[in-house]
Amino acid sequence: MQLLRRFMTFFAVLIFAGTADFLFNPSDTYAKHVNNIKVQSISRIHSHAYAVKKHAKLYTGVSFKHYIPAKHYLRTVWYRERLAKLTVNGKKKSAFQLRSANNKYTYWVFHSQVKGIACKSFKIALPAAGKRFVHKRIGVFGDSIPSGWDGYHFYLNDSYPDWTRKYLGSQPKLQNEAVPNAQIVGHEYRYVGGKYNKIVPRDISVVLKHNRKRIKSMNIIFVHAGTNDYTNWSGAGSLTNVSRHLYQEIRYIRKANPKAKVYGILPISRFGNYGQNCGNLPNMYGYTLNQLRRVEAAIYKSLGATVVDFDRIAPGVITAANRTMTLQDHKIHPTTRTAQKLGYYLAKWLIR
Repeated sequence: MQLLRRFMTFFAVLIFAGTADFLFNPSDTYAKHVNNIKVQSISRIHSHAYAVKKHAKLYTGVSFKHYIPAKHYLRTVWYRERLAKLTVNGKKKSAFQLRSANNKYTYWVFHSQVKGIACKSFKIALPAAGKRFVHKRIGVFGDSIPSGWDGYHFYLNDSYPDWTRKYLGSQPKLQNEAVPNAQIVGHEYRYVGGKYNKIVPRDISVVLKHNRKRIKSMNIIFVHAGTNDYTNWSGAGSLTNVSRHLYQEIRYIRKANPKAKVYGILPISRFGNYGQNCGNLPNMYGYTLNQLRRVEAAIYKSLGATVVDFDRIAPGVITAANRTMTLQDHKIHPTTRTAQKLGYYLAKWLIR
């Protein structure tokens, strides 16, 4: 009976947002695996998305006495929640407490046994995508939202365009040239720390000129900017000035690569210091976020780009009611989990 029960549980499947989670009886764990382990500290850690390696072991507790084989969770998305600093047989190691995207499972995994969602072996393409996007090269230009910046940290290659690429099944590496604080108006460069640790072009105009050769190789191009121009003291000036610059930038892309499919993504919802929706809130230059969105949409359409409005294709993902859960800073920057949802809905919309 014990063998039969194990056999049956191995093949119970739960599908959630393009991932598969296998159901296990908590008692179905394996014998002690790690010896001479000492826990030095356990602390909270900012969230990032991960997949687990094929031969990883998912431990049921920080004692690391029992585990479940990860081979049954290879299409599951995991988010780290806590970090444990350890010594194993006298050597320093670290482990993450991971929670599955559907919030049903929590395990401890050694850091060496996780991998980023961008890796080729992590396959979560939506069935409806078929083979249409396999060889498509996706390029991204814009600000902190598509760059994968949550207001405090980078997501480590799981921005919403990264998720879109994975759900579409596109194999070429994402060419993400989005930079935090980027504006439609301006010619500024900025220092980007973390994994980048260099000075890079920031504003759309200089980023495009810096990447002209790359633009020519892109099949799909996302442009997502505007929220930093709307910000008070941005120096962007009037709505007319913003629209003039955006028109020039999209025309530059179209001339550099007339064959690329260009998508103009409107600024996502943002909120003020007291939670007020900025949609109808005028900035110091006299226009609201919704007015900026309408002008951007008109420019994208006039130049043959397709308009993407997350309020329409992903309704309810970011709202005034849930902003404290879906936005890391409660104002504008999506959490890593929200980035996954945005990427998922954008992929579904592109596949339609």
